Amino acid sequence: MSSSKRSRSGRARGGEPRQKDGRKGGTYQRSRVYFLAAGGLGLVIVLALAVVLVSGGDGKAPAAKGPAGSVGQVAQSGVSPASYSSSPSTGAYAKIEQRSADAAPLTEGEAFPDAKLAVPGAELSLKGKRLDGDCGAAVWGTGVAEVLRQGACTQAARAVYAGEEHSLTVAVFNLAGKESADRLVGTLGSGGGFVRPLDGFGQGFSMARGLAMGHYAVVSWVQRADGKGDAQDDELLTLLIEGGKAPGPLGRAARAS
Repeated sequence: MSSSKRSRSGRARGGEPRQKDGRKGGTYQRSRVYFLAAGGLGLVIVLALAVVLVSGGDGKAPAAKGPAGSVGQVAQSGVSPASYSSSPSTGAYAKIEQRSADAAPLTEGEAFPDAKLAVPGAELSLKGKRLDGDCGAAVWGTGVAEVLRQGACTQAARAVYAGEEHSLTVAVFNLAGKESADRLVGTLGSGGGFVRPLDGFGQGFSMARGLAMGHYAVVSWVQRADGKGDAQDDELLTLLIEGGKAPGPLGRAARAS
């Protein structure tokens, strides 16, 4: 399992979000433990869903030569989470590392299968969803847009879940290959842009996590309704991990195994 990397940024205006130091003290170590555990849980889910998990293979999948993707004009400014971490794809998604081996587009049923999301201490309902063919509509910032363009992004699915005390945004990007997905989740924390939420999300403290799953990039982003919290908030961390279990990419990985 690759270790997660972590960066922080505040609200962004004009494409220049302010940076915060998020690597001091127990906060970094505590979050790192959560994300390492989450990565292992994602692997267990894939193994449980698959009938047979075949490791290795005859070699690398051929480079994707599918759709060129669509990334139109993007907003130049937007909001960013106060805390962000990311992880590259792992061997659990080896069978879907290239879109050429998983060519069918994600359907709405795959992208948004659940009307409710329940975790210890919170129950959230689906409040909005959107599946775009233009990936530029789902992000802000020219830096992120360029990564999507180079990665031949063909789909961007976004959903927002909300409860009495918490809100969660989940975004899934369909890219040409694992390298593009790894690059996207790594770029999102650099200050060159971020996901555009479907509502007024991003007010106050929020945290996000980017996870590459083969040729898909998944971003979960959580906050409390009152805007409070910090990087040691157990409820937000739990919800962040749960939001990263995107059913579409997980199901594709399981069926391909």
